[in-house]
Amino acid sequence: MGPTRNRRALLFTGAIGLGSLLTSFEVSAPGLSVWALALVPYWVALAVAWSWMLGPGRGWARWMFVPLALVLGTVLLVKVDAPLRARFALSESSLERHALSARSEYDSDRWWGLYFVGDVEKIPGGARFMVTELTINWRWYGFAYLPGRAPAPEEGSYEHFTGPWYIWSDGP
Repeated sequence: MGPTRNRRALLFTGAIGLGSLLTSFEVSAPGLSVWALALVPYWVALAVAWSWMLGPGRGWARWMFVPLALVLGTVLLVKVDAPLRARFALSESSLERHALSARSEYDSDRWWGLYFVGDVEKIPGGARFMVTELTINWRWYGFAYLPGRAPAPEEGSYEHFTGPWYIWSDGP
């Protein structure tokens, strides 16, 4: 039976592909949102289904290499932060344009590039944008644009990302 005739193979491969896309989207912003918790049982269910398909008397089918490649590819991309770096690279010019023109009363709750910016704050020497509101550890995450200076430790939690950009977090 060919791969196009095996419904189970198509459904399972599609489910793995959907999980890979959702996982890549989730890790493409700083901090893990609470939606990441929904991905855990999804991946567990896929692992259980995979083990059932490999159960006694079933063996390894040729079509299983495609889902395996999707899973390994997703793990590799997440490990090297490729989704975060790619999404940021596609959004950097828009974020930088808004950072340079940021005012204290700036509009928020808008899409800038590929990020939905929930809050904008003008800070000394730059601006910061909140892109992940509710996370697993109850913190807010975003990007800070600080050309020409590094943030002081008392200014909050900042981690250098690339060029004049930092990932910042705030909360308990």
